Amino acid sequence: MDARSFHNALRIMRNLEGFEMQDAGVLDENWGTREASSRDQLAAFYADPFGEALRMPDANFDRLYALIESRQPNRESAMEAVA
Repeated sequence: MDARSFHNALRIMRNLEGFEMQDAGVLDENWGTREASSRDQLAAFYADPFGEALRMPDANFDRLYALIESRQPNRESAMEAVA
């Protein structure tokens, strides 16, 4: 991942909708611990997406990463458009 892809990934992460994260299995109302289920994951994610990404269990984070990557523009198409 280069700087531009990373910057875009941060933008994507800040703009994800709750239903998108639920459909992808990122939000599951229980991030691996019993006490996590009493929290509003979506509200916590919107308040601090980067902190919540660090708090997620690996499986949830892997799904978040896959969702973000699915939104990244196709590099080859972008390069052809510039040329």
